[in-house]
Amino acid sequence: CKLLNGAGVNLEHFSPAPYPTEESPIRFLFMGRVMAEKGVDELFAAMHRLHSRGCDCCLDVLGGYEEDYADVIRKNEAEGWLRYHGYQTDVRSFIEKSHCFALPSYHEGMANTNLECAAMGRPLITSDIPGCREAVVEGVSGLLCRVQDTDSLYDAMKRFLQLSREERQEMGVAGRAHMETVFDKNKVVSKTIENLY
Repeated sequence: CKLLNGAGVNLEHFSPAPYPTEESPIRFLFMGRVMAEKGVDELFAAMHRLHSRGCDCCLDVLGGYEEDYADVIRKNEAEGWLRYHGYQTDVRSFIEKSHCFALPSYHEGMANTNLECAAMGRPLITSDIPGCREAVVEGVSGLLCRVQDTDSLYDAMKRFLQLSREERQEMGVAGRAHMETVFDKNKVVSKTIENLY
């Protein structure tokens, strides 16, 4: 038996994008089905705490409703820190505008969204669970948080906000390098064929 790195990521389609020059606000991005098991309750709670404590940041949310979060989304939009964009067929322009991708999921097979954002040079904040942790070099290309733990997620997001633009950009560069080394789709497909035959 052979353990492979998911299906990998298309490094040409998700090519490096210039890191945002705008420093205000810091834009976090979430992409995925809007449901509790993706960690949206913890993410919204951490963002609300950051916003209430004067942190200059916002959250872009991409994805359809898997559960009924419409009222919660509208309430958070009214507070001024959340922007909901619904389901998108091409997410690259949203990744490009973001400073950091956040996925505090409860469980994953291999989270493609982590791979796609890292491939485009964006730091990750994600759960320390199988299927998420593999995408991150802790403290180098992103930050890990404990699963189902708002305090841990808040601490990781606050830590990210305290980094300089250069440090954030370096995290993104390291994430792209990690994708090229470990998650290049061409390499994963080659290893799959090699081990099948």
